[in-house]
Amino acid sequence: MKSDSKALVRELRRSRLDVALGASVFLFVLSIFLISRVHQLADSNYSMLLSQSLIHHRSFTLDRYNIPRLHPTQQLFHVSNGSIYQLEIVDNHIYYFWPPGTSVLSVPFVALMNASGVSAANADGSYNRDGEVIIQARLAALLMAALAAIFYFTSRLLLPPGLSLLLSLGAALGTQIWSTASRALWSDTWGIFLLGFVVLSLIAQELGTFRLRPALLATLLAWTYFVRPTFALPIVAISIYIVMYHRRLFLPYATVGAAWFSTFAVYSWYHFNQVLPNYYFVYQHFGSTPLWLALFGNLLSPSRGLLVFVPVLFFVGYLLLRYWTALPLRRLVVFSLVIVSIHLIVVSSHSPWYGGHCYGPRYSTGIVPWFYLLAVSGLQARRRSATQQTFRWQSLSRRLEASVGALLLLLSVTINALGATSHATWLWNSRPVNIDQKPDRVWEWKHPQFLATWDH
Repeated sequence: MKSDSKALVRELRRSRLDVALGASVFLFVLSIFLISRVHQLADSNYSMLLSQSLIHHRSFTLDRYNIPRLHPTQQLFHVSNGSIYQLEIVDNHIYYFWPPGTSVLSVPFVALMNASGVSAANADGSYNRDGEVIIQARLAALLMAALAAIFYFTSRLLLPPGLSLLLSLGAALGTQIWSTASRALWSDTWGIFLLGFVVLSLIAQELGTFRLRPALLATLLAWTYFVRPTFALPIVAISIYIVMYHRRLFLPYATVGAAWFSTFAVYSWYHFNQVLPNYYFVYQHFGSTPLWLALFGNLLSPSRGLLVFVPVLFFVGYLLLRYWTALPLRRLVVFSLVIVSIHLIVVSSHSPWYGGHCYGPRYSTGIVPWFYLLAVSGLQARRRSATQQTFRWQSLSRRLEASVGALLLLLSVTINALGATSHATWLWNSRPVNIDQKPDRVWEWKHPQFLATWDH
């Protein structure tokens, strides 16, 4: 009885410590995201105006706002409102072209901001870009700070508090979370926030600390798709995972998922007379760049390479190879590697493969939660192997490993900090020549984007 009481006290203390550290991660990261100066409003322009339209007019169209009606311009997959490529014209109605999920999920926050006097529309109904920027900047920072906290609690399922703290902060500040997803409401911002919960649930299920809720899982995954179609890849992979290892959950999972997708199809048919909105056909367009070259560019080019902007991934890859036999979560590791690989192939086959105006490997933002799962598994495998090592040279080897890992993490944080705090890195997209007019600039090591601050 006495030992049970002591165990309960220890568990309560651990829970309190984790809550305190998780909250600290959230507040620390949030403060950094909020004071970072760069706000990358591009594709997400008008997305908060759509949220307001849903709040005030119960409509997915933007017809009631004083938006200039420009000459309809035929784009590859839609007819835009003149040069405003974010807006499409369908049956003489104005719609936001990008997926509607971000705008729908943002409705509560936008309503709160409207109540406090911040709006994406002026009093005369015209578009208020400044208000849009404020709303997006604050919500993106909140979501990504919350994701950092989710990452902390995910780590704690396997790792001690100190290492979990380091890993969650490293993921928040040393990846596209800081340099892209927290800078505006890119479609990946809501997507990886939801995916963070999915990864947490899957790991907890594998470890036996949490029973997977099929309805909740299907809902989370459905909404990742509603914010960005590339999240169809993890949906397919996780569906296969459930069929293979948790077959009894598949029927409720599939039923709820089918209900969500049927609702989405009804929405699309009502507004666009087709099963999916136009944006969902974008990834059927293959670029003229050879796939191998685009894939190499998305991995190692100086201005779009994932491994250039997040070099700590070299260390994650090393951990997986070096400690493969000791890896926990082996099934999820394999699925994560498959998702990452297919995602990179899909975005590399897309045009433009380099992501247009952005900072670094924007197209890889959606797979950051899977990299986090791989990092957690790799570090836990390394910890396991430590108990089996007795020779002095092995101890020195581990210290060298830790030093290299820390150096690569510091480099990752520095590179992503530049994208979040230096306007020169964003202006690099249009100076001296627009990146869309001269995409070969992404290959120039003499003028890489992350060094634009000092490139005069």
